[in-house]
Amino acid sequence: MVLSIILMLLGVISIVYFVTYAMTIGINDTFLYIWAMLGIVLVLWGLLHRWIVKTEHLTAKRAEQIVAGIVCIGLAVFVIMLGSLIREGNKEPEKNADYVVVLGAHVFGERMSANLRYRVEAACEYLKENPQTKAVLSGGQGRGEDISEAEAMRRYLTEKGIASDRLLLDETSVNTDQNIANSVNLIGGKDKKIVIVSNDFHIYRAKRIAKKQGLQYVDGLGSKTYPQTVPNAYAREVLAVLKYKLCGQI
Repeated sequence: MVLSIILMLLGVISIVYFVTYAMTIGINDTFLYIWAMLGIVLVLWGLLHRWIVKTEHLTAKRAEQIVAGIVCIGLAVFVIMLGSLIREGNKEPEKNADYVVVLGAHVFGERMSANLRYRVEAACEYLKENPQTKAVLSGGQGRGEDISEAEAMRRYLTEKGIASDRLLLDETSVNTDQNIANSVNLIGGKDKKIVIVSNDFHIYRAKRIAKKQGLQYVDGLGSKTYPQTVPNAYAREVLAVLKYKLCGQI
């Protein structure tokens, strides 16, 4: 019965996370629904496990063991990949890069989301410490955005004293692949020393996309991530990395 309680408790936690996220931040990511679905599945599994224990139904018990084995393998892969993301996102970049490439994230009207602000703050600090480095600000204008993500970043950096002639804008990208490809076009070559700036969870995939596209010298600068979005961001990113690997995109 202990396992049944644990499964149902985890299910409730997952559902509460979904509801809390939706109420405080909003459903700005369809992946978020996974938490509601996961919660329902875990609660139902907990109830089913209780029934299996009580009835000692042999076929159902064997089926549950098979499912549990598959889940354990999946969790092992998830944890290994999660570890890689965390390690990559916490590495220190080399100094005096030719360019930092700041990847876009959501803008609410003209206001940067917390995660985008963290990225730009990290980039600003790097640019101040390395005055010869220039920046590519990459991000288009999406639904609910009154200005492009690149423009929002430009405004912040110039307000913080970064000279506008150090900033190049890519206002057409809508995903990480385009962010990097368009940034390379603005930079004018794949042999420059580049530091990609994004939230810590995103650095692993961003660096490997850049290398897949032929960049020779790529480093990463991971900013912090808004605390409430951490579980969703890392879970989504692990699945994205696995998908990219299976599809040969990184």
